[in-house]
Amino acid sequence: MNGKYGLRGIGMNVRPLIRRSNRFTSYGAMTLLLLAACMGCGCTKESQSTRPMPAGGGFVPKKPAPKDTGPKTSDENLSAELSTILNDASLKYRSLEYEYDENLLAILDHAEAHLAGTFKGPVPRAMPKLTEREEYDHLRETIRRWKARTNKDLRAEINKLKEEVASRKPGGPAFHPDFHKKFSAVFDSFIPLEVEEIMERRNRAIHERARPVLEKYRTTAPALVKQYEATLDTPPYKLPLASPESELPAP
Repeated sequence: MNGKYGLRGIGMNVRPLIRRSNRFTSYGAMTLLLLAACMGCGCTKESQSTRPMPAGGGFVPKKPAPKDTGPKTSDENLSAELSTILNDASLKYRSLEYEYDENLLAILDHAEAHLAGTFKGPVPRAMPKLTEREEYDHLRETIRRWKARTNKDLRAEINKLKEEVASRKPGGPAFHPDFHKKFSAVFDSFIPLEVEEIMERRNRAIHERARPVLEKYRTTAPALVKQYEATLDTPPYKLPLASPESELPAP
């Protein structure tokens, strides 16, 4: 079997599917956390009936609005604009998606080679919703964190696993438990770091776009602005304490 990224003899492994499920679950948890933050604001019953409720990471109305509602209030306009910002960011800044360990190995192989300047051909892309620069800023920073956490050499680990994949004989078993065990020992720590970094990148984008919107409505919808600022300053939208090295301006 040929993998999505060209590695031969890919055997199915259910662990990446579980990882993907866990990543999607983290996006669902965002909704619950946002809902809890909004419910804890102490708003009146009247305001709760019209206050936007989170769904899929955004601020959206609790009930579908009629087609012709007349002029919208400042609260409604603010909620609609923030909903667009949050939904756009949640769609754009998603963690790496892959089917098998061999797929992730190929992604990291190509990314490391490109970052090292040794990859031949077009720039390899694994996260097409991001720009090329955003994708490689993200992967560079994730790799940096992984190296700092594990004290391992990424290229050396990739090559060892690639050799094992290349040594598989055609017609052999579809599943390779020894390979997946070795892969997990090296790269299971990479996955949460990648999710963490893309979430931080998403949150910086949300705050950058939300800041002028909140300022625009600070006079006409002060209570809602304050509520949303508090929500954005708590997980899962809170900004990281410091920007990664790759994001810092050059001296």
